[in-house]
Amino acid sequence: MPTVVYLKSLLQGFKYTVEKAVETTPFWAEKFEGVEIESLTPEGLAKLTRKVTIKPHDLYNREKVWPDYIREGRIYHAVMRTSGTTGRPKRIPFTTDDKKRTARQMRPWVEEYFEKGERVASFFPPLPSSSGNFAISGLEVNNAGASYFQVPITYLQNRELLLRELEDIKPTSIWALTATAYNLGLILPEKLKEDIRTIVVGGETLTPELAKATLELFPNAVIIDNFGSTEDDVTGFRIVTEKGASPFRFEESILVLEETGDEDYPEYKRLYITKVMREGELTGLPLFNYDIGDLARLENGEVVSIIRVKDVVVLSGAKLHIDQVMDIVYGHPSLKDFVILYYPLSPENPRPKAIIRVAYEGEKPSGIEDEVRELIYEANNPVRYEVEEAKTSELIIEAVPLEKLREDLPTKPGKTKRIYVAGKDF
Repeated sequence: MPTVVYLKSLLQGFKYTVEKAVETTPFWAEKFEGVEIESLTPEGLAKLTRKVTIKPHDLYNREKVWPDYIREGRIYHAVMRTSGTTGRPKRIPFTTDDKKRTARQMRPWVEEYFEKGERVASFFPPLPSSSGNFAISGLEVNNAGASYFQVPITYLQNRELLLRELEDIKPTSIWALTATAYNLGLILPEKLKEDIRTIVVGGETLTPELAKATLELFPNAVIIDNFGSTEDDVTGFRIVTEKGASPFRFEESILVLEETGDEDYPEYKRLYITKVMREGELTGLPLFNYDIGDLARLENGEVVSIIRVKDVVVLSGAKLHIDQVMDIVYGHPSLKDFVILYYPLSPENPRPKAIIRVAYEGEKPSGIEDEVRELIYEANNPVRYEVEEAKTSELIIEAVPLEKLREDLPTKPGKTKRIYVAGKDF
């Protein structure tokens, strides 16, 4: 039987959310056909992950997936952009009610850890990225009494500009992608680091090793580790201190956890996300049993960690998914195969690196490396951002004859048989 994790206070909103989705959204009207909605519970929904579910590729079909009030422009909404696992950008509508929901997801830790006069230096990019939008929404709607300073992420390339900016801000909180927070700890003066009380991170897995190393660099800080996605906002969070990490809390979402059958990761469960709204609210994108590909580790019925393990390398918070590369390579008339050499973040390697080795037969196509790079950037704006603008990571394209594709690779593949991890995965 699957495990279902949610707050009982969501039950009334859950019923309303299902009814509103079926009423306004053709995709969900079809998925829930034959389901007794009046008596449906989260436990009942957990048994329907083969029928009532949605995957990232489904999000392209806006005519069916977006509610009528979004498609017909009846309410104001921002449109955020996410690349995810699908190989080309997806557009996600975000309403004023979604903004309120994001604030509710963040409220417990904002109320506990943020005092009046808090000064946030944020390296989360603004729209169309979702992370900056969620950050501003959470503080604004919660009326947190904080000052939110948007730091140009390009300053990460220039230590002098960065330090001048932070000396002026005098931050008490840093908000950044997980790897960026660690890298900041390596270059900031001790006085700036001592003033930091909270480090808000997200965008990639926070391992125990990376958490410990980050907290050692910021001696007076706690880490607020957010698990989220553009599609479901800030789904959950946990608090990490030098003494350890709390379990994740999920304020506005229902999680279903199923066995994966994966012998390499038996302790992790496949995670499905259901997005719950309060009665009377309208979400930009209804989601039930969203199968985003994440895995959650359960201990005593609580989620203690969440990872992505199968098909992704992380470049300073930007995720490069193997099926994006696969679509590009196998869709190209001159390319036959590929592998990825991955150099993850570690104390010895502050800039994660991915080398995509693509193989051709016969004569080498002219300009093929630049062409592949541009196709990846077109599909995955966060990768372009981290590599070209923030300079926090590296992406190298190598074109080789097919017979040399697997020369000099590490002897053991990493996350899949196409991703080879070189060095220590932090």
